[in-house]
Amino acid sequence: MSVPWVRILRAAGAGAVAGGIVFAGSAASGQVHFGAPVVAAAPSTPVGIPVRTASLVCPGPETEGLAGVPAVAGGTTTVLAATAPAAAVQGMVTPAAGQLSTRGLPDGPEIGTSTERGRTISGTLSGNASASITGADGLAPAMAGLQTWLRTDSDDRALIATACQVPRDSHWLLAGAGETTRRERLVIANPGANTLTVDVTVYGRQGIIAATSSSRLAVPPRGRTVVLLDAIAPGEASPAVHVVASGGVVAAVLQDSWIEGAVGRGSDDVASTPAPATEHLIAAVPVSGPAMVRVLVPGTVEAVVQTRALTPDGPISLPQDSVVRVPAGAVRDIAIGSLPPGTYAVQVKSDQPMVAAAMTERRADGNGPSDLAWAAASEPIDGVAGTPVPAVTRAGLVLAAVGADARVTVTKVAADGTATASDVTVPGDSVTQVDVTGTAAVWLRPSGGAVRAGLVLELTDAGGPLYSVVALNPAVVTGTDVVVRDVRR
Repeated sequence: MSVPWVRILRAAGAGAVAGGIVFAGSAASGQVHFGAPVVAAAPSTPVGIPVRTASLVCPGPETEGLAGVPAVAGGTTTVLAATAPAAAVQGMVTPAAGQLSTRGLPDGPEIGTSTERGRTISGTLSGNASASITGADGLAPAMAGLQTWLRTDSDDRALIATACQVPRDSHWLLAGAGETTRRERLVIANPGANTLTVDVTVYGRQGIIAATSSSRLAVPPRGRTVVLLDAIAPGEASPAVHVVASGGVVAAVLQDSWIEGAVGRGSDDVASTPAPATEHLIAAVPVSGPAMVRVLVPGTVEAVVQTRALTPDGPISLPQDSVVRVPAGAVRDIAIGSLPPGTYAVQVKSDQPMVAAAMTERRADGNGPSDLAWAAASEPIDGVAGTPVPAVTRAGLVLAAVGADARVTVTKVAADGTATASDVTVPGDSVTQVDVTGTAAVWLRPSGGAVRAGLVLELTDAGGPLYSVVALNPAVVTGTDVVVRDVRR
């Protein structure tokens, strides 16, 4: 039985809007071609084609844009962008001319530009603005962005690093706490040309927090909206946030900033975790003081949650609460600070879908300034992933494998674009660290087994610890080409 071609087109168009699918009769034209006359049509098997344009969104200065709340002065926000060098994407991407550029939104100045694959560009961003990173033609596939914020003095001192995101319509963000001197800022950036409505649901230890007038936000075109989480869920000790956009896609981060009395305890951003699932892995969790894993079970059934740490020598059980029950719709914090100092991956499994992230703290002494870092769970990397690397005292790439061994090619890129590759084997149920200090960017490409990755950044400072953690997710390399062919009676 044939299917009317109009229904095929309607279904194809809906899929394109919802999933960002590129429909093309040929990779060159990017158009849908039909024979004439068309009696009926059926789609062929989707074929991956290199993307011809791609974009990422960076949140911009997180403390700007709050009505009645002054921004934190004295820090510097930097946006870095890079494309994978040709060697790291050989066989995946055909060399071709293109351009990589970064620009402030909505109408900000150009931050940086490059026409050479493998180069890293950077520049500063200020004011109540987000930033876009755009790759065109040959530089659209396999790009990555990173935003950093640094201040080394006062009680606002912190090193913050967050990956720039592919915008989407749903974000799960876990960060923050209930201290009166703790502020959680939710930053939502809209790269599109229309105002979007965004619904914010906050979960806590006792379940979903009742909606308020601040739970529904309007985000202006090519602009952003910043709101204090306390305006939606005041005093919640273990907040977890679900952001859902209607009619478009957004980028979203949650910043956790803490000053205890007159002592700065640090700040960091958390980016989206993957959607609720029965297993998540947080690839880089550097423990050397207070630390915990936050788990949200957003469904209607209580979950039994198992947590374990992966070390360079294999998995170990948590000293306590390795198996806990989490009520439906509620959040549970699982302490892991009693683990011996070291960098771990944390595997979380459950009999019900959940989301997870981890927080660690570093304190030079009991009374001195400290810093904190949030790390979201990340997706397995099956193609290529990477990140620019800012200038810090130490940068470490953490690779984690679950089950079978993973084989990975790690490519370090110098400031002049020179690429150096090495093969790394990550034993199953363990982590391996690769020093990437002094590089401009790092890229990884698995050749066997499932791997997840994170980046730990550390800055030596006389005022106390400064560090941040970034989860790495797969880079966009291909879109989907669905060729619509004629089917005649």
